[in-house]
Amino acid sequence: MKHPRRKLFPKALLRGCLFFVLGSFASLFVSTHPTSAQTASAQKGASGQNDVLRLDHSVALFAGINEDAQVFLSPQSPDPSQRKRTEALGSAWSAALSYRYRLLPTLAVDVRGEYVSVSRESTDAIGTPIVHGIQAVLFESSALFALPFSTRRFEPYVGGGLGVHVGRREYGIAGVMAQHVAGTPAIGLHVTVGAEYVLAAGIGLRFEAIFRDPLMGVENRFNQPSVSSNGVNYPLYTEPFRSNVNLNGNVYSLGIFSSF
Repeated sequence: MKHPRRKLFPKALLRGCLFFVLGSFASLFVSTHPTSAQTASAQKGASGQNDVLRLDHSVALFAGINEDAQVFLSPQSPDPSQRKRTEALGSAWSAALSYRYRLLPTLAVDVRGEYVSVSRESTDAIGTPIVHGIQAVLFESSALFALPFSTRRFEPYVGGGLGVHVGRREYGIAGVMAQHVAGTPAIGLHVTVGAEYVLAAGIGLRFEAIFRDPLMGVENRFNQPSVSSNGVNYPLYTEPFRSNVNLNGNVYSLGIFSSF
């Protein structure tokens, strides 16, 4: 059975690609219509451009936001409608660290580690607090290709690769939190579009949009059979129960890099 998230991923991918194409055309216009300052800088000659020479190695630190996160509450239910039931968590903040090595002037390999976290608290009909959240660690490797209209300072690129994603679910009722028992890593593909701008020798800014759709299996259990709140007794699962953690849509990241 196909989950609803499968319908959203192509839309997110197309939206991100459209954003990148528009940005690429803008950068192409800038590169083909240099300003007077750029023209004066170009007249300094090759010796005057060493400050923006691209080096083979770089390390980048990113802060980003994932468009949407959700939890599939009963993925193993025999009832199709229950398998579709989700808890929407909205956008999630992320932090990432990457290492990049330039194999060729137009080809680089990138290894990236990312941490994503989001938590939401709500109340049920009688005012009992319910906590839903997720944490995920993502390890990804990519091949990245510089676009032909790149300049010494500005380089847009596209690429993609393979990733391993591990998730955890945060779930609590009336202050009693479920314990994480186990998780099933997800292996999936991703597409990356981005651009970097060199500020000075060895330092620059990097923007990336990554399109992926990991679905990570998790198991939780409560350490007590029930909890009381507002005069109501809530039964809790003391046996492991399974959920699926999903990071749905695009992640947009802005970072600073240092090359050496």
